[in-house]
Amino acid sequence: MSSSAVDFVTEQGRCGDDGNGAGETVKNGELDHLLSEPSAPTISLPTESFLRAATLLKNQVVEATWKGGVEALASGSGPVLDPTVYTGLLGTAFTCLKSYEVTRNHQDLLTCAEIIDTCANVARATTR
Repeated sequence: MSSSAVDFVTEQGRCGDDGNGAGETVKNGELDHLLSEPSAPTISLPTESFLRAATLLKNQVVEATWKGGVEALASGSGPVLDPTVYTGLLGTAFTCLKSYEVTRNHQDLLTCAEIIDTCANVARATTR
């Protein structure tokens, strides 16, 4: 199994200039070979590619653990938010904080604060 960062870089190399994959020109043939070779040595990705892949992964985590959860709670169909049980939200907040430290994207910091504030409010309202 390959990492998301490697998959992201490989996909970027396969896409044409328009980014929709229509070009199907494989610019990263060596990377494709490394992905299919289980005994391949560790590879080094360019910093920009790694940062784009990390940001994409962070966005997927936020979508799956925070935004999707909030929508489910609002509709009444989701599980009860309990920050003492569902520790994934604080992990998502930490990921957003670390992303902000690297990218200085203020939306990451706002998302982190929103998650923490919500968890704190729910914790105060929860009786034990």
